[in-house]
Amino acid sequence: MSERVTVTGSSWAQIGTGPATVQLISTGISVMLVCATSAPTGNDGIILVNQEDSHTFQLSDAIWALVVNPGSSAVVAVQPE
Repeated sequence: MSERVTVTGSSWAQIGTGPATVQLISTGISVMLVCATSAPTGNDGIILVNQEDSHTFQLSDAIWALVVNPGSSAVVAVQPE
């Protein structure tokens, strides 16, 4: 079962642990994703732009999300594999 998570603010938030698929639920809000053992320090990752865009992470590390526009918030669904 997937879990919906709201991502807000200007810092990376841990939204789950891989392996998992992350899907963007919100419209008009882009989210950047990274799978890493600790919180990323930069702005480099996979970007989900459109509603229903998704990406599957195969690693068993933490999955981190960052809203591209820090003044917004976005909802994503995390489905463990």
